[in-house]
Amino acid sequence: MAGMALLACTPVKNFVDPQGPLYSGEFSQPSPALQDQLKVVSFNIKLGQKMEQALQELHENEGLQDADIILLQEMNAEAVEFLARRLKYNFIYYPASIHTKHNKDYGNAILSRWPIKDPQKIILPYEHPFRKLKRIAAVATIVVGPYEILTYSVHTEMFWLNNPKRLEQAEAIAESVQPGFKYVIVGGDFNTELPRLVEETESVFDKAGFTRVSGGIGFTSQADPLGLIQFELDHIFVKGLTLVESGKPGDTRASDHLPIWVVLKFSGS
Repeated sequence: MAGMALLACTPVKNFVDPQGPLYSGEFSQPSPALQDQLKVVSFNIKLGQKMEQALQELHENEGLQDADIILLQEMNAEAVEFLARRLKYNFIYYPASIHTKHNKDYGNAILSRWPIKDPQKIILPYEHPFRKLKRIAAVATIVVGPYEILTYSVHTEMFWLNNPKRLEQAEAIAESVQPGFKYVIVGGDFNTELPRLVEETESVFDKAGFTRVSGGIGFTSQADPLGLIQFELDHIFVKGLTLVESGKPGDTRASDHLPIWVVLKFSGS
């Protein structure tokens, strides 16, 4: 316990330059034929560690396989490239910091079977009160045939930061959406461990014109081996897209989070 407390209080090195570092690669060959539907997966893979297991689950689980877009959190550059290369996706990845637990870069990634352009890093307000860790959103535009989709992979702070400040992080994400984008996807780990915080986060995005298409999926945490503590931590919000179906695997072993997936269609199609 003393070691865990020490780690929680050890300041981290943050990457505060909004321009980088940026890692990217192009492994999709070629872009798939345009379909009426789009599958999006969001997955917090704990510290980017069990990558062989994550690869197997993303490749073999029916709900996760053949995704058009994969949003990843708690990743490092080596782990992101491993998945992108093996699954044949294009990717962008921004680290937020160097994590004290494994001394590797730690951040968010976007993988896509389609071309990716205009990558951005949004540094969220506030920081962990002890470790001083900054949270970010990785952002890029994904070109799906004639459609351009502004896409976010998000990881907001845990309960160490009070709820009003965590909601301000969600507000910063919603407010950063550039005018003129008809299609927007925001997904990731929002650390909403209380039902009230889920509702308040949903309200933030609802006021900005988003729909929570992952609503109803249920809990996504599986850190408790007894299954007694179940938190709904991971969400996907969209603009200009409508939900066809959504879900999560019944059991995965790559992380302390369950991945979630949604199938979407372009509004009016």
